[in-house]
Amino acid sequence: MQRLIVAVTALLVMVGTVVVVGYLLLFSATTDRAARAAPAGAAIYLNVYLQPSTGQKMNLLALVEHLPGFGDAATIEDKIDEVVQRQLEQAGMDYGADVRSWLGTQIAFAIEPAAETGGAPHLLVLAGVRDPVAARDQVPRLMARGGASYARETYRGHEAMIGKGRSYALLDDLLVVADGPEQLRAALDANADAVPSLADSAGFASAMRTVPTDHLASLFVNLGAVAPADADGRLGGYSTAALALTAAADGLHLDGSAPFAAGAASAAMRGAFALGSERASLTEWMPRNTHVELVAFRLEQSLADLEAVIGKAPAFAEVLGALDQLRAIAALGLGINVDRDLLSLFDGEAALALTDLDLSAPHGLLLLLHPNAAAAAQRSLDAMRDAFEERGSIVTTSVSAEVTITSVSVPQIGRVAYAMAGGVVLLALDPSDIAAALEAHRSGAALVDEESYRAPFELTPTHAGNEIWAAIPGLTDAAAAIFDPGSELRDILHQIGEVAVSASASGDHLEIHGVLTVK
Repeated sequence: MQRLIVAVTALLVMVGTVVVVGYLLLFSATTDRAARAAPAGAAIYLNVYLQPSTGQKMNLLALVEHLPGFGDAATIEDKIDEVVQRQLEQAGMDYGADVRSWLGTQIAFAIEPAAETGGAPHLLVLAGVRDPVAARDQVPRLMARGGASYARETYRGHEAMIGKGRSYALLDDLLVVADGPEQLRAALDANADAVPSLADSAGFASAMRTVPTDHLASLFVNLGAVAPADADGRLGGYSTAALALTAAADGLHLDGSAPFAAGAASAAMRGAFALGSERASLTEWMPRNTHVELVAFRLEQSLADLEAVIGKAPAFAEVLGALDQLRAIAALGLGINVDRDLLSLFDGEAALALTDLDLSAPHGLLLLLHPNAAAAAQRSLDAMRDAFEERGSIVTTSVSAEVTITSVSVPQIGRVAYAMAGGVVLLALDPSDIAAALEAHRSGAALVDEESYRAPFELTPTHAGNEIWAAIPGLTDAAAAIFDPGSELRDILHQIGEVAVSASASGDHLEIHGVLTVK
């Protein structure tokens, strides 16, 4: 009996070891090599795994098999190579001859803020290398395209190719391309551990711990470095944000988080954050044939905060000047106080709904507003209507679903229509779009009642706060008059279902969840 127990125990240990090793080898997350060469001061870092873990790859292949032309698993990689080849040819690159043989498991992009006031940000590209020999043969030819020339320089033990603008260095496992010599040297400093890299940053490490470890792609944003921030590096109470894209059986998922420090935020920002727990209500007014919608809360305050932030940066002086000119033109030419009459309408919930993209007959774009004070909103609308009429605009009215729709035709500019019902302001370029929204709400046949709208949000952990939703097939058809993607890509887009993303307040952070479904 003792021998049997020993034998069974040994067998269980062996099986357990195989399972653990198999999981680590096949389903574990891929290491982010590029982050060790990105400077710690990077404001934005986007990483894509070209060879994700086997678990992610299996989920992704299962989704791709639903797409036209990708049904045979044995030929999926060849099909993807064909698509990539065609896309890169448009940029003058031969993927098969110049890239495929050496490109490794990941490609990352890091954006650093300009060191000088008013300067442009810097872009750093970091591509994994799987075959150093092939890379040393092909990369120089690729980088010399367009007649670019370089001077050799040894830096941190590597051969750096210094150009007037673009510079690069080819390491054994990484290609580093920068838009300037100093940016390349900074990346090589980080790679040599001479200075902290992004991987050494506590903010980066903390942010990435909030997203799924095993993912296809990730995005990190240092909000304090993106725009002028307060003394502790926060922007309106936010410091960093991280997102990760993963493949699952029901679609592609986007999950992320942005910590919110209420004590470092203004009262207005705390109020805006609290609205992240509110569910959108304006989808009850959107017609069922809506292809794209987005909902945002407290836009008036967000725009005011954004203007205050960029006002601290000299680089945005021209933008602020243009805004001031716009206010002056509206006041003198149209008799409208932009802040009092227009922006005040955005102090609650605001939404856009798109049902058509026919440029020959501009309609299908509906703006919905649910201001906090309906009476004040009505006064603002009446004041703007009167101001337009006094300056020669033609004002007409019609009735739909027992609601008056007012149309204002501005000479040499165009027409805008609006109505107010149930405390909601509806604006559109064509009165028929407002009539469709009123009927959708009256009959209970609105977008919110559609399975195509509800289903993708049911796949996310939370659904509240600001949101974006789009039906990809319908949007593809609606945009056909503007952009024809070609029959092959159109067939693929028709097999993709909907995309839905929401940003919800949860405790001391903003949760971001989204999904892209595949039929």
